[in-house]
Amino acid sequence: MKKLSKRALFPILQTGLFVVGCVGGAGPSAPGPGGGGGKGDQISPSDDPTKLFDGASFRLGDNVSADDVGKTFGTDDDHIPYPDTYWPYSDNGIDAHWNGEVSPLDKYMSIADPALTDNTQYARNWERAYHGSVQPSVASWAGHCPGWTGAAMTNRPLRHGVWAAADGAGGILPCNEGDAGCVKFEIGDINALEAEIYKDAHSNLIGSNCDTSPSEIKRDEYGRIVRNGSGCQGLNAGALLIVAAGLMKGRHQPFAIDAQNAFNTDEIWNQPAYRYSVYRFEVLTEAQAANLVAYGKKDGDLTHYMWNDAARGWVLVDFGIKWVAENGPNLTPVSGAASTRETRMVAVIELDGDGGNPDSLIIGGEYLDDSSVGADRVRVPPYVWVALGPGPEEVANSLDELAHNPYVKPSLVLQLVAMGQSSP
Repeated sequence: MKKLSKRALFPILQTGLFVVGCVGGAGPSAPGPGGGGGKGDQISPSDDPTKLFDGASFRLGDNVSADDVGKTFGTDDDHIPYPDTYWPYSDNGIDAHWNGEVSPLDKYMSIADPALTDNTQYARNWERAYHGSVQPSVASWAGHCPGWTGAAMTNRPLRHGVWAAADGAGGILPCNEGDAGCVKFEIGDINALEAEIYKDAHSNLIGSNCDTSPSEIKRDEYGRIVRNGSGCQGLNAGALLIVAAGLMKGRHQPFAIDAQNAFNTDEIWNQPAYRYSVYRFEVLTEAQAANLVAYGKKDGDLTHYMWNDAARGWVLVDFGIKWVAENGPNLTPVSGAASTRETRMVAVIELDGDGGNPDSLIIGGEYLDDSSVGADRVRVPPYVWVALGPGPEEVANSLDELAHNPYVKPSLVLQLVAMGQSSP
């Protein structure tokens, strides 16, 4: 079995749909608390959690408290996003021959259009031209990572491969090995097709990508990432805490992050995140908050918090988001827990009232450098997103790498998924 080349994800951004392999943001809505005025450190409209999911609460007590320390929140084990490869463009996307001489795309076309043999070659040509190595200057990290991430967050992991054939009416049905027209789809084949149809999935996104080489990222005199219109400084720390608590703690749902680190800020690493842990929670005075942001310690010469004029209270939160790294393609079920990584973050969360009052509202936040736990202001997600379903059933056969392959129908792929999720 061929293991495909490692690492991929994708540059973004735009609203509405996945773009350049990534995802788009939500439609317009009113900004949450701190959305305008004051210093630029407040939660901005582009960071607003209410654009990601309905019912986002900015109330401190709904998001974090001392009782959360030592606890982990998120999905149960049966809903950990599955690991896979990102089906890199350098290996011709889902036309990669990873497990023999027949690619996932070839298998799909053999049952989707068995009477239209020319379409198989058309589908392969399209994949190679727009999701494959025919593209000029294909980056090694470019591929179907957003598609894998969206599918893995949305669909339960497969339990087994399936045998399937055309039903003669435009659909597919289970079959038995040796039956005429019966094709074996391994777990890796179906996951590849899922990555294809979720590449242009409808989605909600907040934040923005960095798209800046590590050597060009600027910090101010206190080590803060200079806010230059990019996402290099990360999604606002207060907004990220609200997203984690609202989705993982409140709904046990995953969301996607760009797993940015100090070496890949000019790339995009979409990953499915599914849990987070709270390691520390502490109410701060204004002086303590100011000195932590400026010097990384509570004691110092600052008495005024200068990064958010509207802040009236502060808390320190140390938390880590757990996400699934690539591992695949696979012939047998593999849990995402086996390739889980963690992004550890320490932040001063800014409030509109006293930090000891659970009714105070989160209005912003500042990430800190803390080498003792591996936290770094650069190593934070610049954006987060959720997938709302696969891409459209019908896609124009256009010259558009942002779309999924027009010869692959989401409805048929989801039939294969359902077969693979059933009891053996």
